[in-house]
Amino acid sequence: MGSLGRILCTGLAALALSSCSIVDNFSGRAVNYNLVAEQAQQQALRLNIVRASLNRPMQFTTLSSITGTASETGNSTLSLPFGHHRPTAGVSPDILGLSGTVSGGPTFTVPVLDTQEFYEGELKPLTGQEYRFFLDEGITPSVLFYMFVDSIELSVAGSKPAKTFVFHSSVGDDFDLARYEAVADYLLSLGLGVEEMRRSTAVGPEITAAQLKDIRDIAQLTNAGLKIEPVRAGERRAATDEEISGAPAKPTKAPVEAKATGRYQIEKNTTTYRPCFSPQRGAAAVIDPSLVCGSNDATDTNTEQTGNLSRMGGFTAPDLANELDKIRATYVATLQQKGQTAIAAQIATLPSLPPGGKLQLRLYMRSPEAILHYLGSVVARYLYPTFDARRVIRVKIGEPYLPYPATPCPSVDDPSAPGDVAPGYRCENLFVLSLGDAGASPLSVDYNGKTYSVPADDHINGRTMRMLDLVKQIVALHTSAKELPASNVLNIIGGPAP
Repeated sequence: MGSLGRILCTGLAALALSSCSIVDNFSGRAVNYNLVAEQAQQQALRLNIVRASLNRPMQFTTLSSITGTASETGNSTLSLPFGHHRPTAGVSPDILGLSGTVSGGPTFTVPVLDTQEFYEGELKPLTGQEYRFFLDEGITPSVLFYMFVDSIELSVAGSKPAKTFVFHSSVGDDFDLARYEAVADYLLSLGLGVEEMRRSTAVGPEITAAQLKDIRDIAQLTNAGLKIEPVRAGERRAATDEEISGAPAKPTKAPVEAKATGRYQIEKNTTTYRPCFSPQRGAAAVIDPSLVCGSNDATDTNTEQTGNLSRMGGFTAPDLANELDKIRATYVATLQQKGQTAIAAQIATLPSLPPGGKLQLRLYMRSPEAILHYLGSVVARYLYPTFDARRVIRVKIGEPYLPYPATPCPSVDDPSAPGDVAPGYRCENLFVLSLGDAGASPLSVDYNGKTYSVPADDHINGRTMRMLDLVKQIVALHTSAKELPASNVLNIIGGPAP
C-alpha cells in the first residue's frame, strides 16, 4: 500500500510538471503564430500576383485573427481489493493506472473578402496624400512612381487643336515601356514630388454679428470643421491658399489698417496635394516659378473650376522630346529588320512632342488591384513573354542627395546582370519570381502545379520583398473604404500659355 502510494504520487507529480511546462511555456508558440501569419499574408498577396501574371481572376482572403489555446487533463486509478490477494472470478486484480492529456493549438479565421465595401477600397485609386506619405516614409521616389502611376499625360498648353501625348506603363511592349521610362525618369530627374497645400474657401454669404449670438450655433460650426473669420474692408478671404512648405502665403492687397466691417465669413479649410519640381542646377527644362516646390507665386491659383490638385503654369522639355524621337527611330528600325513594315510605318507617323512647347502634366494613379496586375505583368514579362523578348524590369536606386539620372536602365534578361547606371545610382530588379524548386527561398507559393518563389539571392530578388510589404500596407489602407470609386486623376500641372 505504501509502495504503491508512493509510485502513484510520483507519477502524478511527473505528469503535472510536464503538462504545466507545456501549457505555461506559450511564448515560443506565440512567436510562431506571428511567423505563420507572415507567411500566410505574403503568400496570399503573391498568389494573386501569380494569378495576374497568368490572366486568371484574383481571389482575396485575409488572416483576420489567431487565438492560441492550451489545456491539460490527468487522471489516475488505484484499486486494492480487500481479502484474498489472488484474483478470483468477477474480481479484478490490483490495478495502478496513470493517464494524462495535453492539447494546444491555434484557432484562426480566414474570411473571403468579396464584399462591396472591400472592393470599393480595392478599386479606389491612390491619392496624392498617400503618395506624399510614402515619400515622407523614405520610399525611393522611382519605386513609388513606377508602382503608383499607371499613365502619364502631357498636353501642349494653348495648342489648337489640342495636342495630348499619353504614355502608358505597359511592360509587355518594349516601345511603350521605353517611352514611359523616358518620361518618368525625366520627370524624376527634375525632382518631381508632391506637396501639401491648405486652402480656405468661403461657405455661404457673409453674416452679421447678430446672426452669431447663439453660442450653440458657433459650437456646431466648429464641430463641423468650419471657422468664422471677420471680414475687413478691402480684404478678400475666400479661396486663399496657405502652403505648409515653409513659406507663408502672400498677404492680400488690403489696406494696412483695414477696419472691421461688423460682418463675418464662414470658411472651410481643405487640404489638397499638388505636384511640384525641385530641379537640379543645369537642367535644360524651363519650369514656371509657380511649379517649384515651396513656391507661393501669386499667379499660382487653385480653384474648384480647375479641379482638385491642379494649378497654373507649365514647363518645356527639349531633351525629353529628342529622347522620345530617338526611341521611336530605334524601334522603327528594329521592326523593319524583323519584316514588320506595316507596324513600323504606323509608328513612324506618330506625332512628336514639340521641343519648345509648354507642357501640362497629368498623372493617372493605380488602384491597389491595378498594382497587383502591374506586378503580375512584370512577372509575366520575365517568366513567359508573349510579344517582345524576355526582360527584367528595373528601377534606379541611389543616394537621395545626388541628382537623379535620366539615363535609362539597360534592357537585360538576366536578373543577376550588373546594374550600375550612373555615379551613386544602380538599377535594381523591381519584382522577380522564379519557377521551380523553392530551395532557400524566403517565400514561395504553389499554383496550378508549379512553384513560384522569390530568389534567395538578395542581388537577384532586388526590391521584391519590399514591394510585397508596400502592397500589403496599401491594401490594408484601402480595405475599409466607405465611398465609391473615384476618378483616378492624381494631379494636373499646366495652364494656358502666357
